[in-house]
Amino acid sequence: MPRFGEEYGPLTWLTIPGQNLLIINSFEAAKELLEKRALVFIDRPRFVMLRELLDLGNYLAFSAYNETWRKQRAHLKVPLSASVIKRDYSPLLEVKAREYLERCFVRPENFLTEINRCLQNIAVIVAETNIKLTYGRLEDEQGLDYIQINAHILEFIAQGLQGYVVDLFPALQYLPAWLPGMKFKRDAARWKQEISDLEHVVSKSAKGSMLSDDPEVRPSFMFKKLQEFQEKYEEGMDVQQQMEDEMVITRSGLSLFLGKYFSRLIHDILLICSRN
Repeated sequence: MPRFGEEYGPLTWLTIPGQNLLIINSFEAAKELLEKRALVFIDRPRFVMLRELLDLGNYLAFSAYNETWRKQRAHLKVPLSASVIKRDYSPLLEVKAREYLERCFVRPENFLTEINRCLQNIAVIVAETNIKLTYGRLEDEQGLDYIQINAHILEFIAQGLQGYVVDLFPALQYLPAWLPGMKFKRDAARWKQEISDLEHVVSKSAKGSMLSDDPEVRPSFMFKKLQEFQEKYEEGMDVQQQMEDEMVITRSGLSLFLGKYFSRLIHDILLICSRN
């Protein structure tokens, strides 16, 4: 956040209820702390409601520095490298850039006066691009809309980050859900189940897309990662381990879409905190 850097320097320590945050606004400081001292500073805030009650600690953006984090990062590191994006995704990025320009050219005289509409167009283009990079198409053969699925999970993330008493007093998560004041536990149980259902729907759909003849599916992240997994799959592999590995890939794919929007969400939360 540039504003913090301008006012307080390259490192800003921010304390909000239940969380201590270190905001880095310098490349040199980021390199020193996150590269040279990675084992000390690479972990995430606890986010009790989000990570523990909603079980979203299995997503890269929220994961602690553990085996889950390392597996998902390994899945995403190569596909997100500049050389792979240029080689595999350049045609898609060019098409989407052209679509955006065409939408602007429809009413160029209103480009500046209708800036909100312009920003909405950008948001749609970014969402569609992320989804096509991840799944190869916007919906599967049964009509499952990937943008809606991902956006629905994002809604749960936004709910989990609103701030709950359990984030201040983590021990409350162990009290019975029927007690007065424990509505957050009942909400969390319901949302957690909905998130799990969405994850399994996406996983099943992505595996089904591997049988598709659609040429746009083949360069996608999910197609390539599931194909790699099947090639390495051993007949005697534990079924439970197989399901867990497939879910890691599914959550890595979801992280591609959620990452950008999660960053913006955190930015807004920190901005509100700084104003208060």
